[in-house]
Amino acid sequence: MKRLVLLAILLGFAGSSRGQTLADSLVHRLASAPADTNRVLLLDQLSDQLKTADVEQSLRYGQQGLRLARRLHYGVGEALLLNKIGRAYFAAEDLANAARYFQQAVRKAQALPQAGQQLTLGLLGLGQVAVMQHDYPESQQYLRQAMRRIQQRLYPVGPRDLVRVQNSLGVMYFDWLSSGKTYPDSIKQLCLRYNTLALRTLQQAGTSGASLAVALNGVGNVHRILARHDSAEYYHRAALRLFQHLGSPYDVAQTQVWLGAALGAQQRPAAAVPLLRAALAGASQLHLPALRADCLLGLAAVLAATNQGGEAYRLARKGHALLDSMQRADQQADLARLRVQFDTEQQRSRVRALTHRTQLQALQARKQQQHLWWLASFLLAVAVGLVVSGSLAWRLRRQHTKLTVVRAEQDRLYALIAHDLRSPLMGFSGLADLLTTYVERKDTARLLGLGVRVRQAADGLRELLDNLLNWALLQRGELRPALEPVPVAELLTELARLYQPAADTAGISLEVATAEAAQVLADRQMTLTVLRNLISNALQATPTGGRITVRAVLVGTQQQLEVSDTGHGISAEELARLMSGSVLLTTTGYRGRAGLGLRLSRLFAQAQGGQLTLRSTVGHGTTAVLALPCPKPVVAVTRAR
Repeated sequence: MKRLVLLAILLGFAGSSRGQTLADSLVHRLASAPADTNRVLLLDQLSDQLKTADVEQSLRYGQQGLRLARRLHYGVGEALLLNKIGRAYFAAEDLANAARYFQQAVRKAQALPQAGQQLTLGLLGLGQVAVMQHDYPESQQYLRQAMRRIQQRLYPVGPRDLVRVQNSLGVMYFDWLSSGKTYPDSIKQLCLRYNTLALRTLQQAGTSGASLAVALNGVGNVHRILARHDSAEYYHRAALRLFQHLGSPYDVAQTQVWLGAALGAQQRPAAAVPLLRAALAGASQLHLPALRADCLLGLAAVLAATNQGGEAYRLARKGHALLDSMQRADQQADLARLRVQFDTEQQRSRVRALTHRTQLQALQARKQQQHLWWLASFLLAVAVGLVVSGSLAWRLRRQHTKLTVVRAEQDRLYALIAHDLRSPLMGFSGLADLLTTYVERKDTARLLGLGVRVRQAADGLRELLDNLLNWALLQRGELRPALEPVPVAELLTELARLYQPAADTAGISLEVATAEAAQVLADRQMTLTVLRNLISNALQATPTGGRITVRAVLVGTQQQLEVSDTGHGISAEELARLMSGSVLLTTTGYRGRAGLGLRLSRLFAQAQGGQLTLRSTVGHGTTAVLALPCPKPVVAVTRAR
């Protein structure tokens, strides 16, 4: 009984003749409609109009529309029809099929951005199915999702859309209160709130049809539960007038039952009895056992309060007997259906076992073996694919890292080259200006002195080009050290002979101190290149009257070749940045370059198994230390006679 009442509220059933008139008009239009999207919409409207009056016909129209929508690839129409078919199954209390079609509608609508309304209706349908199954937490979840979508205005929303969700939430909370199950304290307030909101929304929209009457009854039922019987009577009477005007016998009878219950609770049996007797007569004419049982029990309760216990007892027995017969019939129908299904499955199983047992077992064994092989092959392929993909991803990541490092190194190299080229080019530019000036002045003495300066600038540019060539060869792997014992005295003597003229010209003292027997295990040309860069940098950093000292110091198994100057020196912060290779040297008092040459010198030192370090103090000059391994001593082996 309660199930039928709840279903009527959720569907908003009116049962007036106007719905049938509209259905007839739609059938007439359908006869001449071509097989296009308009026909899909007509079938959708027909299915909606007949969902309570003729569920079977509603389902037929809905299935026709669904097949046509799928043939036309009309996604929105497909979602529309899936919801309508689910609604028809819901009206028929086939909750399994209703949930199945509502779920399909939700899945279809989620894939279509333009089907936002159908997604909300699908969620609404799933929530209402959960109400019928008394799964209130799940119903609340679906219905609140639908409400959030409406509040967020994800599609054009009208009052009817809002009322649908508000009314469904109100009914869900009402059924929760009436179910006898435990509920949170807030449920009563939520029930009243959403039923009242649905009524207010309809009143603001100017709606006066069956939807308004259903909302009035919803608010009345809430007031009955809250024991506000005067308010319940007011809302039920307003709903009764609307249903009587619409000509809906079912809703009139159901509203009379609720109104009679409200009057009985107010101790007004004289007003309640006529209403309940009229409702009983209407239920009998409609052949609705559930509603008739509801009327009998309501009338018995009111008569019992008027000391008519005998008639009340008789009516109550009839009502309970009617409910018992309905429940027994339902149980028998369910049991018969389950039994037929079970017997059919058993018969088919026995037939298969008797006729094809051997063949089926062999076939199943072969299929299982094939499936296992396929599964094993698939898993192996997946594993190999994952290994290969992981290896490729690792290599790609490593190559990407290397490429990033190379690009960064390339950028730094370009900056160093630009920095190192600047000094000799600016020198040539200045010499050109001086040459022009001296020629104009016919200053022969100074013109002769420019030769030395031109030579110095040319030597600096040559050193830079040599460094660039060595850098390129080293990066390509074409320049590899040929290690051999090299006398330190020869190296330093050659360097002194090379740079003594430049030092004399700059007014700088160049001192070389070394032990005659000192040797290093090194590549002669690489070592000379490193020392030339260090002495060249020292010459540029040392002011006139300063001193450069080149010496060799033995420290453990390494020979340290030191180049010290008396220049301005380098601060600790600048020295750290210089050794990291991240910036160029801009120390005060430094006239030249310390870019590519210094980087190349460090690489050459590492390639020979040594290292290059710098020590400096501001105001006391800088010392560059090239540490190279000493050759291992040769041990003479004397053979015993």
